[in-house]
Amino acid sequence: MARLKKIIARNQVGKSQYQICIFKRKKNHELSFLEILVEDAPSNSSLANTQMNNLSQKLKIPWQKKLLKIDITKRLLIRERRKARKEAQRKATLLARAKKPPLLTFDGSSLERPGRSASASVIEMPDFTRHTVTKFIPSATANEAEYMGLIIGLEKAQELEMSKLEIKGDSQTVIYQVLGKYQLNYDSLFLDYRERVWNLLSFFDDYSLTWIPRKKNQLADRAARKCLKENCPEEGKSQSYAEQYIDYLIYGNSDWFDDDDDF
Repeated sequence: MARLKKIIARNQVGKSQYQICIFKRKKNHELSFLEILVEDAPSNSSLANTQMNNLSQKLKIPWQKKLLKIDITKRLLIRERRKARKEAQRKATLLARAKKPPLLTFDGSSLERPGRSASASVIEMPDFTRHTVTKFIPSATANEAEYMGLIIGLEKAQELEMSKLEIKGDSQTVIYQVLGKYQLNYDSLFLDYRERVWNLLSFFDDYSLTWIPRKKNQLADRAARKCLKENCPEEGKSQSYAEQYIDYLIYGNSDWFDDDDDF
């Protein structure tokens, strides 16, 4: 029979003061305080037992009749200090974030390459509130979806009348083409996309554009995948990267393969 890990019990903390608490049973069978359920519990055993029985049924935690006399003062003091330290850290983080401009991250996701795609952008404000915009595209390459993610994000930032913006994305193609590090041919598919981005960027007094690894772009990535899933519910799952690479080798079409993917 499995040993019970949690238990509800009445604990005496003063001459005539009682509390109903949750305790955790350690490996050495000692009880460790977890949480106070009732600050001022009845001194009458019958009333206390009724109250513990009701709490037990509600929380699905067993209770015991035996009265405990465990000093939880030190544990509560440690908990309060930890809580105060976390609150101080939270305030310091908020203060530091408030000095920075809003952060825009963008991404694109595709089921086929080219094919049904979704674009997303997430704008994180200094107070940690977020504005998320997504767009489903019936047919696009992965890089087109990435570009559109940046475009809809910049349009949202302009709508919110932002003057400064920090922009990050995991597409080297989009980031470096916009920054001018990657050159484009006169007939490139991305000339119009880049021109739209440049026009939108001209509305901001100050901005920065930075490439980040995919693992640091989770918010925009999840938003794009969610949009794609909502618009393509019949799809169980998209191709794996291995399957996409095989298609690339078979068809020899660069549009099938996103140059931002690493193998």
